[in-house]
Amino acid sequence: MSYRAMSVVRVLISLFIAVLITVSAVGWIWTGAHQPAEQAVASRLVLTLGVVAGLAGLLVLWRGRPRERHDRR
Repeated sequence: MSYRAMSVVRVLISLFIAVLITVSAVGWIWTGAHQPAEQAVASRLVLTLGVVAGLAGLLVLWRGRPRERHDRR
């Protein structure tokens, strides 16, 4: 796959993850206003874990790719 095609795929995946993080942030706010305190804490924990996983995914997606063994000929 060419570098340009790979960049387009990375951008599309990044946009999808950004949407998921945005939805999680909105859900985080909503749970505080619409759920009892015990449920809000649990919901916010799960939503926070989702945001952290999304950020980790972005980090892995955009980090430099190590050279593959067959490229070192």
